Amino acid sequence: MKRLVLLATIMATFLISSTVKAQDTLPKFNIRDINNQKILITWLSTFGDSCIQLSVQRSFDSTHFFSTIYSAQSPELPQNGVTDLRMPKGIKVFYRISYVLQGGAYYFTKSIGLYSFNQTNEPYEPEPIKKNNLRETGDKDNEELMLSKNLPYSVMKHKINIYKRTTDTLYEQLEYVNFPSFRDSVLKRTKDTLYTIDIYNVILKPFVPKPVWKPSMYVFATEETNRVTLRLPQAKLHKYRVVFLDPIGNELFQIKQPKDDNLILDNTNFMKGGWYYFDLYVDDKLKEHSKFYLAIPF
Repeated sequence: MKRLVLLATIMATFLISSTVKAQDTLPKFNIRDINNQKILITWLSTFGDSCIQLSVQRSFDSTHFFSTIYSAQSPELPQNGVTDLRMPKGIKVFYRISYVLQGGAYYFTKSIGLYSFNQTNEPYEPEPIKKNNLRETGDKDNEELMLSKNLPYSVMKHKINIYKRTTDTLYEQLEYVNFPSFRDSVLKRTKDTLYTIDIYNVILKPFVPKPVWKPSMYVFATEETNRVTLRLPQAKLHKYRVVFLDPIGNELFQIKQPKDDNLILDNTNFMKGGWYYFDLYVDDKLKEHSKFYLAIPF
């Protein structure tokens, strides 16, 4: 049984590898029929770490009502693919890829599709997406075209539902003609991401910065000395107090009002290597809460 699973995994990897060799990079991608049972969608990306979100979407009319069938856990991979189960015989199914780059720019590829159980295995190229449907294509001319008087009344009369983080929380509703201003404000003035569900529904995903640790300039340990150094300017003019904490937040000891501006602590104060935290108080006010790393002290 294990051999069968291993063989199936190797065959799937081979199919993806052999498919992506002959295809262009995003926004172009390939779809392929596998034994009238599955559809293989593959793509190549040159964006690297700049691609922060990528999903494969499916529809039955090539331009509207796309639903996400796959969200990549590692959108930065240079090549990837996903398989989708076949639709009932005779149904035409379309796929497109949505991807988001750092800075908030988001794009939708052109949709391509296949008839279920297509005997020729040749991709079906649908009609180009119309310009007045630009919220789904990610073109740079969005504002001008979205405000066009040529938009159908059936589109203009609808409001855009803007959700925050998930579709469970409705953030705001905007008239269709007011949406471009909102979109441009989000993309140009913030690092938030707008993710299009369909022509009338959008998710606003606030940017969450990754915490970046920076060594303190007052209390720190260097690899060269592997000692904790206190550099407290004008120690005689200010009331300093440093509280040292273990990795789980328990107090180890305190240093109150050091006499020198520069003080190097002995490692016997720290019985093992690892991260330690500290609170630095200046004139009884908390100035800094940070941490430092010590290699094995002894």
